[in-house]
Amino acid sequence: MAENLQHEDFGEKIGGAKKDLWKDRGLYVDDLGAMNEREAEKFVKKDNVWKKPDYQAMLDDGVPLGVVYFIKKARDSLGASPQYRYSDKTPELRRARQEEYIETVRQLQAVIEDVRTLDDAMQAYDRFLIQNGYVEQVQGWASGTHYRATKKSLDNPVITNKLVQALHIRSASHFDRDFTQKAQQEQFGVSKDQKMPKGYAIHFNDGKNTYSRNNDWKPGTYYVTKGYSILQTNLESREAALKWVQDFARQRSKGGKVRFTPPQLAHVRRTGPDYRSGQEITGQHYLDTFGFRGGEFGNWMNQNDRQTSLNMGFEALKDLASALKISDKDIAYQGTLAIAFGARGSGNAAAHYEPLRTVINLTKMHGAGSLAHEWWHGLDDYLGTKMRAKGMLSEQPHLYAPFQKLIDTMKYKPETPEQAAKRTEAQTERTRKNAASWLDSSVLASLKRYGNEEQMETYAVLREAFLSGEPGSVGQISAFKKNVTGRVIPKSERERLENFERMLSRMQAQEAPQIGRTETDFYRNSVRMGKECEKDGGYWDSNVEMTARAFACYIKDKLPYTSDYLAGHADCALTLVSGKDGEMEVLKAFPVGEERRAINAVFDEIIQDLKREQLLTHADVTLPLSVSELREAADGQLSMFGVGRPSVMDQLAANRPADKKSPAQTIFRKNHEPEI
Repeated sequence: MAENLQHEDFGEKIGGAKKDLWKDRGLYVDDLGAMNEREAEKFVKKDNVWKKPDYQAMLDDGVPLGVVYFIKKARDSLGASPQYRYSDKTPELRRARQEEYIETVRQLQAVIEDVRTLDDAMQAYDRFLIQNGYVEQVQGWASGTHYRATKKSLDNPVITNKLVQALHIRSASHFDRDFTQKAQQEQFGVSKDQKMPKGYAIHFNDGKNTYSRNNDWKPGTYYVTKGYSILQTNLESREAALKWVQDFARQRSKGGKVRFTPPQLAHVRRTGPDYRSGQEITGQHYLDTFGFRGGEFGNWMNQNDRQTSLNMGFEALKDLASALKISDKDIAYQGTLAIAFGARGSGNAAAHYEPLRTVINLTKMHGAGSLAHEWWHGLDDYLGTKMRAKGMLSEQPHLYAPFQKLIDTMKYKPETPEQAAKRTEAQTERTRKNAASWLDSSVLASLKRYGNEEQMETYAVLREAFLSGEPGSVGQISAFKKNVTGRVIPKSERERLENFERMLSRMQAQEAPQIGRTETDFYRNSVRMGKECEKDGGYWDSNVEMTARAFACYIKDKLPYTSDYLAGHADCALTLVSGKDGEMEVLKAFPVGEERRAINAVFDEIIQDLKREQLLTHADVTLPLSVSELREAADGQLSMFGVGRPSVMDQLAANRPADKKSPAQTIFRKNHEPEI
């Protein structure tokens, strides 16, 4: 392929990419026109409309501490997102509420951004609430002038009591107490390295009114307290005391989760067939072969990066079609999927799927290895739409029986006979303990009062018979109690004890414990992964993420060769944790062994069922790219054979084996550009 081939975004414009959005300037009402319903619901947030101000820069510019704190509190008093009324059920009404939210936030922003002094802060109430018609002054007969909310304010969910109170400054002293002093108490504007941990305090020992048991508390030093407890003394300076308390608090912190980032593959290996037929891939191939809706590149990806991504992505998607034995067109879910290379990512994520725009993004540096994982997210979303789920189908698996089976297989497995025996023994012991407690509470107190030593021994024998599940033992104990105390066991208590008697009898009669189910290692490890690593809150053990990780493993196992760009990250969700014995162990949040084989079998069933339902198309063979599709013109430009009939020599040359190196042989140079 010619060196001057330029790769640009192809197909339908995807929209919503970071390079196209309002990320820097903030969101305006006009921006809603380019958003669909799902995007508007996600993006219309306070932080997207009114970017968080640089409070430290204001302080550095000489704005008083209390004024900067007032600005923060005014912004904080706004709701994080639009508040919808019960009647806002239609897309049109919700869109109108979103526009109202943006407009109101912008009005407040315009007022607050002009605040630089105490006088400015005291005028903010009138400038925002009165001048915009949210509050009106009313003249009373006796109480003088007072403020009253207007209908415009009552109809606007953004105008809340919290916002009104934040803006209402009654006097300079009120401002000093509620803003300046509170800012000092909260250490607002104090740099992180100078901030005192919450709950701790540093004091100076002047040598007066101090006592130590060994007379070793030196005057002229600093000491640290928490509550009424003195934690450390004899610190030479306040800086030394601050460092000590920061280190101490950090050690006591309950946080400190490990950041999990999928590793960047050092070498992207592939040993499969040459589906490219030696050609360099273009965006048009993605449109023609797979039926992608469109594709785009990040602005900072050079042409070499784009070509490499196109080549490796094409082969990986062909590998995916081969592993699943599906049509190439199924890869893009019949023309509904888009793809992006290094265009829409952020942070440390290797890749992500955007349900709002049905697009898979693979980052430049870490994207290789995650394509199968993200493709499953897309299929999960696509099937959710087909099955009328609210979101991903894996979040509502009951709508599709094979998905429910997948979730059950991922999370649970049959017990071993040993596990069943241990569980049954524990259940029996708990039942015996509860039964003994109820029996003693019904009988023992009165027996101790009226019975003798011999009668207590008789009760012990009857009690053991009851705990062994002997039929009629409750009746015998009741008769025995009447003999000794003159009273039987009350009816309600006797019925409860008879229930225990029947339960214990069944347990004793059971020859072998019934095999139940227990949690899989995959599920337990995923739950623990959420406790050890960032992205917790149900991320690691969610149906959405567990199915995607399992699918990547399934694809890796289905392929008879290596395809790192497709599934190189399949077995990378692991971290080192401390076990119960204190020894370090590897925690794997992906299926292995027999659990993996069982899950793979269910994936087989799902793919076959989707083919029967004609949601996927069976294809026994995945064909390589035809060598006659593209030719290189004499001037180095691409041309289609349809433009002019090729000569016989051209046809022979086209069918000659390519001399170009495959991706597996290509040496990739490290790129040190930062990730977006």
